[in-house]
Amino acid sequence: MNKLKKLSQEDLDVISQYFSDKANEIILSKVPSKEVLDFDLQIDASYDDEELDVNIDVNIALDELSKIKNDDIELAIEEAYNQLDVFIDENYRE
Repeated sequence: MNKLKKLSQEDLDVISQYFSDKANEIILSKVPSKEVLDFDLQIDASYDDEELDVNIDVNIALDELSKIKNDDIELAIEEAYNQLDVFIDENYRE
């Protein structure tokens, strides 16, 4: 795997927006919209000492009758991280 290029704040903003959009899309594709009472994503991307760190905080409130489990949400987040890895490899590697 090639080294990450030096990332600017603009790069971090693009990465954060991509990850937010992708996580939102994937999570909501796994959960019926009628079961979602409240949904909020927060992305924190930092780049220090040539190390990229991207964290996500997902707050989702589901209808009490929903059959969606926390594991389902975790798998969706993992899928979003996998797609983020591909995006970074294609756009931010030297």
